[in-house]
Amino acid sequence: MRFIAVFILLFTSSAFAAEPIPEMKEAVNSFYSVYLAIHSSGVPSEKELQKFKPYVSASLEKFLQEARQAEQKYHTTTKGEAPPLVEGDLFTSLFEGATSYKVLSCDANTSSCLVEFNYNEKKSSSPVIWKDTVCLVENSRGWLVDDIEFLGDWQFMHKGRLQGLLKDVIKEGNSN
Repeated sequence: MRFIAVFILLFTSSAFAAEPIPEMKEAVNSFYSVYLAIHSSGVPSEKELQKFKPYVSASLEKFLQEARQAEQKYHTTTKGEAPPLVEGDLFTSLFEGATSYKVLSCDANTSSCLVEFNYNEKKSSSPVIWKDTVCLVENSRGWLVDDIEFLGDWQFMHKGRLQGLLKDVIKEGNSN
């Protein structure tokens, strides 16, 4: 009987030790630390993408590379006379992007984290605050950002998900 009690105690304590929430938060924090340092507009350049690479899934990296190539093709085709296919911030709901963020919660069942963002221009008296959901995948490298669900409700900003937006950019950039 003692053996069973010890086994149950060890099993349940190891199950709690394997809780992925801290690792998920760390993945989101790492991604957005790079984001705040770079704060690029539109699709990241090759140099910027290299900085994000350790924190994004292979799928998201592929879409970002293809979107960058589609943007370049579109720029060449339009001879630079048309605006980029993606203007403004790519990784949050707000066109201007965020000046700070906070991971509010993570859910291992949905492999996602709810993130609160803040944009506060020094001139502005009241900051803009909103939330987006960061979708993660786990592989041999750990937890990685795979997609972002844009939850902001501004009229002129991204709707839906980041991967969907990138697919649209790729399609439009390669159709010209």
